[in-house]
Amino acid sequence: MKLGKWLREYRHAHGMTMNDMAVACGFSKSYVNLLEKGINPTTQKPVSPTMQTLEKIARATGQDVDSLLKILDDRQQVTINSTLFNVSEEEKKLIDNYRELNLEGRNILWGVLKSLCKTYPEVKTVSSPPKWRVFFKAVTYGS
Repeated sequence: MKLGKWLREYRHAHGMTMNDMAVACGFSKSYVNLLEKGINPTTQKPVSPTMQTLEKIARATGQDVDSLLKILDDRQQVTINSTLFNVSEEEKKLIDNYRELNLEGRNILWGVLKSLCKTYPEVKTVSSPPKWRVFFKAVTYGS
């Protein structure tokens, strides 16, 4: 489900006006309207809310961001403010590869990452990529 549809359904289910939602989230009424329509009238492109926007919506609706993201479908674009995150070219490739996975592939990958971090906690830092690569090869190739 796209954010706009979910937001509208949430508002209606809870008897909220656009203005009520705007106040709860700290947005303008026109921004809530824009989110619900899902299309920027100036560019005619889909609206891509930021993670900060999703955090405010989650907080206002009594959810955490993870729960909100699980409700949204893969077609919902989300903007990650590049000034907050420094994403390398290698990380961008990883993200692109992740997006190509179906739900089963994503679940497998999350399992591998959780196992990696639990088995080798030192790989959470940049200083130890060799063990990570060995672990990943073992998981990937079963050796």
